[in-house]
Amino acid sequence: MVDKTESDSAGGFSPTWLTLREPADHAARSGRLTRKLADWAREQSALHILEMGCGTGSNFRYLCPHLGHDQEWTLLDYDPVLLAQLPLSIRQWAEDEGVDIDTTDELVTVAGKDFSARVRWQQADLANELSTLPFAKTKLVTGSALLDLTSQGWLEQLAELCIAHQCACLFVLNYDGRIQWQPQRQFDTQTTALLNRHQLGDKGFGPAMGPLAGHTLAQALGSRQQCSVEPSDWQIRPEQQALQQALLDGWRTACEELAPESADELERWHDERQHLISSRQSSLSVGHTDVLSLPVSGQTTTS
Repeated sequence: MVDKTESDSAGGFSPTWLTLREPADHAARSGRLTRKLADWAREQSALHILEMGCGTGSNFRYLCPHLGHDQEWTLLDYDPVLLAQLPLSIRQWAEDEGVDIDTTDELVTVAGKDFSARVRWQQADLANELSTLPFAKTKLVTGSALLDLTSQGWLEQLAELCIAHQCACLFVLNYDGRIQWQPQRQFDTQTTALLNRHQLGDKGFGPAMGPLAGHTLAQALGSRQQCSVEPSDWQIRPEQQALQQALLDGWRTACEELAPESADELERWHDERQHLISSRQSSLSVGHTDVLSLPVSGQTTTS
């Protein structure tokens, strides 16, 4: 979704923004799909996991405790700032959760009572290097809040590669175009429409699918795999003021890019919403979906 609200000078996602959104992300995710994936993972002899757009490791921190022992993760991102922060964020999580951790410059090993994982990370240009990634040795391909940035062609290529190599897929927190503020205000509908138009711009992968991305991937995977889609809406409470404010500021900027002629209305809308946020009268729902696809037994793997 349009959430480059705390971006660095290169236009990427900042560690500050990713930290701010992580509690909302984890609370929103589909428990049913997580359990379904965990059941599948227990049947695998080895679990090699490829994560795309890993940021500082939020998706890893959520999934790892659910997937059992002997996990092997390769975390990919284009942003070197986020990759530099990644092992520090994993260490902080491990210390907070009482998880054993050992680190080197290139490897983090974590171990809890019910899970263990070896984690490596590397820079990757996902937009242009998708076909070069190690799908052949991967059991699970995953990502969080990534798909709406990507194009139809990229999503179809991703599905083809996962099907060909019998990789399971879990892509979560795919923005689906729904935004609902409480209390409602007059300009809410117009801003949501502008944001959804903004979502369709080129985010580095070609014309983005935006709110249609989750459905597009599920449709492509569902032709050959067992695919499930579940809602994973953000439910942002009045006390989550910093997250609401970051979204509000970023959304106004995105809307002004598309509709500079509406700057006065956007400013009034922003000021009114800002007052509601600061007085803890504002809550917010943002629509997302989680997509899980599991390979069908008996398929032939392409090497």
